[in-house]
Amino acid sequence: MPESLLMEPLLMIPGPTPVDATVRAALAEPVRSHTSGENAATLHRIAALLRPLFGTEQARIHVFGGSGTLAMEAALVNHAAPGDRVVVASHGYFGDRFAEIAQALGMDADVVRAPWGAQVDAAELRRVCRSGRPPALVTITHVDTSTGVLADVAALSEAARQPATIVVLDGVCATGGIEERIDDWGVDVALTGAQKALAVPPGLAILAVSERARERRAGLGGVAAYYADLQRWDPVVDDPVRYFSTHATGLLRGLEASLEEIDAEGLEARFDRHVRLAERLRGGMVDLGFEPLTDAGSLASTLSVLAVPPGVDEADLRLGMAQRGVIVAGCLGPLAGRGIRVGHMGSIGLPEIERTLAATAAALSGQAAVSQSS
Repeated sequence: MPESLLMEPLLMIPGPTPVDATVRAALAEPVRSHTSGENAATLHRIAALLRPLFGTEQARIHVFGGSGTLAMEAALVNHAAPGDRVVVASHGYFGDRFAEIAQALGMDADVVRAPWGAQVDAAELRRVCRSGRPPALVTITHVDTSTGVLADVAALSEAARQPATIVVLDGVCATGGIEERIDDWGVDVALTGAQKALAVPPGLAILAVSERARERRAGLGGVAAYYADLQRWDPVVDDPVRYFSTHATGLLRGLEASLEEIDAEGLEARFDRHVRLAERLRGGMVDLGFEPLTDAGSLASTLSVLAVPPGVDEADLRLGMAQRGVIVAGCLGPLAGRGIRVGHMGSIGLPEIERTLAATAAALSGQAAVSQSS
C-alpha cells in the first residue's frame, strides 16, 4: 500500500484547513461553562490577540458561534437599513454573496464586478459610489476564495469612503495569513471565520467593529436581527461572564490556542511563510503543466486557483489525488470544470506542499496510464 494511504488525509482545500496538535489538544480539554471566569479570560485574550491581525488598536471584537456567512450578515444588518443603498466590490462568488445577503435584508445592492481572476478597479468603484445617492455601506472582499484574487484594499477603501458610508472588509480567506491594516485603510468593519488562515475548525463568526460603525448601529435603532444584533452582544463583550447566548466554548479555547501560536510565530514571519509556500506550490504546479487562473498581479498567498493541463479531467484528477491522501477543491462559477483550488494557509508548511505536489504528479501519471490503456 502506498505510504500516502497510510497517512492521515491532508486537507488542502481553501478551508477548512488542517488543525495542528496544539489546537487539537485545546479542543479536547474538558467542556467549560459559558459564563465561567476561565471562558471570560479566553474571550479577553482572543480580543487582544485578534486586534494585531486586523491591524487595529481600537476596534471592538465580537466572536460568537456561527460561520463567516453569519459574520457577513451581521456586518450588513447592523450597519445599513432596509432600503439603503449598498455597493459591493466583487471579484468572485463570495463578493456576489454580499449582494445576495443585502437583497435578502431588503437593501438595494449595486455590484461592481471584475472579470473572474481580476481585481475590481478602484476608479470604477469610485465612479459607482459617487453616482446616485451615497451608499450607506460598501463591501470589499480581501481575498475571494473562488478566484484567488487579492484586492487592493487600501485603494478600494479610499475610493469607497464618504462621510455617510461604512466600509466593510471580508477577510475570511485572508485574516491571519495576509497583512490587514484596517485602521490605516479606513475600514469600519472587518470580518472573518475561524476555519481558514486562523487554523481552527469551522464554527466561529468574528468581527472587528470601529467606533464609527458602532455609532451607525446606534443610529439605526432596532434591526431585523436578534442573534446577529451586535448591540445584544455588547454587554457580553464588556463582561463575558454575562449571558446572551451560549458561547461555543470549545472552539473559543481552540481559537485562543491558535492565536497564541500565531503570536509566537510573529506576524511578519507568518505572512512571509504564506508567500514562500504559495510560490513553491505554484512553481511546482506550473512544472506539472498547470497555469494560474488568477491575474499575475492579483495572486493571494493563501490559495491558488489553477487550470489543469490540457486533456486532464479535473474531477478525475481530484479523485486520483484523494486516493493518494490529498484533498483539493474544484473551481466555482465560470471556472467550474477548468481547474482546481488549493489552499496553503494556516498551519500548512513545506512538507504539506511537497506532499501535495507529489500526489498531483502521481495522479496525473495514473490518469495518463488509464488513458493510454483505453
